[in-house]
Amino acid sequence: MSSKNARDDIINFFENVYMRRFAEAEKSLEIVRERRFGDNEFKEGYVLALEGLLLSYRTGDERDFLNRAPFDKKSMEGYKKDFRNFVTGSIHSLFDIGYFMAWSDLVQYRLDTEKKSK
Repeated sequence: MSSKNARDDIINFFENVYMRRFAEAEKSLEIVRERRFGDNEFKEGYVLALEGLLLSYRTGDERDFLNRAPFDKKSMEGYKKDFRNFVTGSIHSLFDIGYFMAWSDLVQYRLDTEKKSK
């Protein structure tokens, strides 16, 4: 994230989603949509991923990766590595990079919150 304010808004979004405060998460998402960060194509992919995360948490559909994947520390570190490798490993569109960067940021948020809770 290039903007500290955008980063803070995204963390606020993750916190609201994770705590199942969906109305607040939607407000946070709207603020993120209005922020300027990255290229427009990157931002479009990033925001689309956030929208999907919100929908997945809200519905609790066990077919979604987010609701069926183990989120223990070892698994989360593996997901983060995979998402980051996708972003940096080969040629992808800015949209794809933004999309997977949002997933990587979510996993990093979850890792950080796990550290704080111990």
